[in-house]
Amino acid sequence: MDPVPPISGLGVVVGRTKGLLLTEQTAQHAVDDLAEAARTVIERAEGAGVSLILGGERTSVGSTDDSVLAADQLQYDLSEGPCLTAWATAEAQIIDDTTADGRWKRWNSAAADAGIRSCATVPLMRGREPIGALKTYSGTPNAFTAADARVLSHLATSAAALLGHIQASDTPQRIDAEVTRALSTRGTIDLARGIIMERHDMDPYEALEHMLTLVTDARITMAELAATIVARRDLGTSRFIGGT
Repeated sequence: MDPVPPISGLGVVVGRTKGLLLTEQTAQHAVDDLAEAARTVIERAEGAGVSLILGGERTSVGSTDDSVLAADQLQYDLSEGPCLTAWATAEAQIIDDTTADGRWKRWNSAAADAGIRSCATVPLMRGREPIGALKTYSGTPNAFTAADARVLSHLATSAAALLGHIQASDTPQRIDAEVTRALSTRGTIDLARGIIMERHDMDPYEALEHMLTLVTDARITMAELAATIVARRDLGTSRFIGGT
């Protein structure tokens, strides 16, 4: 099984935006940080970016490096590629190898020439409306799995919420606390994940996905969830441990 990406990477990067006023400059930093979070959390990702697609406009609003911007621009110019399809279908897209994938042949060929061999892309959803895509690139074939796409989708929820705030008003607004609150204390989180794995017979990815779902449903931080699970592990009474 592929190594489990460190959940603490989310807190390290997303936490940087806490309390910032969303001026044009700080908003750009925040979106760039979310792209960096994707590269941090997905272990084999070498680059990541955020695309916004609204009203026929296709824009790269956050990226980790210029190669990501170039790969994105190729999709916009060619009107084909995994990000555009993820947005159009509201479904994750994974390219195992750009030299062998039969979809988006022109983009795959250009991407392969640029050193991109694999890609994982998930849609950014505002409610039921796709507004863009979050993607990771790698120069290694078969770098990404369906489990990576699921983890990436959770980060895409934060990215979509942030972009929603940026677009909601022309005046500065504080980033929503639920998006920016740090997911801290890796040791406690890892211990809590182990408890979830044992109690529910889950693999590490499933346990991580379960914890992220609980955080969203309960509207608490990952650190708070982990602390509750660990504190009550001997009681067996926690609704979080029970998964209900």
